Amino acid sequence: MAEPATTTATTALAISVASLLPFVNGNALLGAVLGAALFATTKKDLRAVSRLLTMLLSTGCGYLLAPEVTARTYITSDATAAMLAAIFAVPIILKAMAWVDRSSIIDIITTILTTFRNGGK
Repeated sequence: MAEPATTTATTALAISVASLLPFVNGNALLGAVLGAALFATTKKDLRAVSRLLTMLLSTGCGYLLAPEVTARTYITSDATAAMLAAIFAVPIILKAMAWVDRSSIIDIITTILTTFRNGGK
């Protein structure tokens, strides 16, 4: 297995190269990686592969949700929006998955229909 410094240097190089592409928002990418690193390092009892996959998933969620966060909140910085999205997206998705697992299809449909009837409240 590679040294942690080698992995960190490789990740930093990959982010640097990716941020130079014209269609990549470098600020959002940096914020997403920082949020994902914070999220992945604070998780307890994870193997290295699980930690890396958690970081990749969180980075992707943060980068993809950054424009939505800036559009719907008072946050104007892409980096801040991506960092917050990277920190909060995965736990929310996991909670939703747990709810779907323990609910029946009737409960899910009833909840969705009730939410739409009440106008999202």
